[in-house]
Amino acid sequence: MSRENEPGGGELGTLERLQQPAGRRDFLKWSGAGVLGAVAMAACSDDTDVRSITEVVTEIETDTVTVNPPPVTFPAVTLNFANNFGILNYAYALEQLEAAFYTQVVANAAFTTAFSENERRVLADLRDHEIAHREFFARAIPVLGGTLIPNLTPNFDAVNFASRDSVLVTARAFEDLGVAAYNGAGPLFTNDTAGQTLLTVAGKIVSVEARHAAAIRDLLAPRTGAFAPQAFDDAFTPQQVLAIAAPFIRNAVTATNVPTIS
Repeated sequence: MSRENEPGGGELGTLERLQQPAGRRDFLKWSGAGVLGAVAMAACSDDTDVRSITEVVTEIETDTVTVNPPPVTFPAVTLNFANNFGILNYAYALEQLEAAFYTQVVANAAFTTAFSENERRVLADLRDHEIAHREFFARAIPVLGGTLIPNLTPNFDAVNFASRDSVLVTARAFEDLGVAAYNGAGPLFTNDTAGQTLLTVAGKIVSVEARHAAAIRDLLAPRTGAFAPQAFDDAFTPQQVLAIAAPFIRNAVTATNVPTIS
């Protein structure tokens, strides 16, 4: 009896085996033998020179799919100044930026070599102050019934944290901007008990920010008038502040319903 006619032989036998359950080892053994046999037959075709199986296999093109990870996105943030919570979140955004900056300054490996002992003490104090300000707003806003904006992602690519001058010049810009931001936001609080209470709190914070600005300026130009270059500090609108801060924040932050102060 020919093998095609034997039970389990020929094409019929092949179909039967495919439909029968088989162990993983048997399946791999059977299917592997079939593939190698097909490759060997192709290699030994009468129309071609005899080549090794390896040569034939290397000519088989495989389908490859390159999957690129999606680009990192950062949630857009809108500050709605229609009520006091917009002002509080505005301050919270700036304090997030400053706290992140000084935290990275102090954590940098070059901190102990780039700065003197006194400078390190000043910068560590500023870090602690900014963290305290940030955490105050993070807790106060929900307690008062508001909704916190998302955590912002800073962008400090332009800052060389191993360079004393780069760090201090950036710190001066942040502190001056913070003072101008608080000064400009003060008149936006509502003229009621709640608004005036919050204005008092903002006044306590901006006075500390002004001390920060003076301290950084004195580090850059000791014993000069740079610590207080003018009799009256600037007062910037939220739009002005956010435009200046934008390069240092990866999120897009916009302000809406900002009252016009006459």
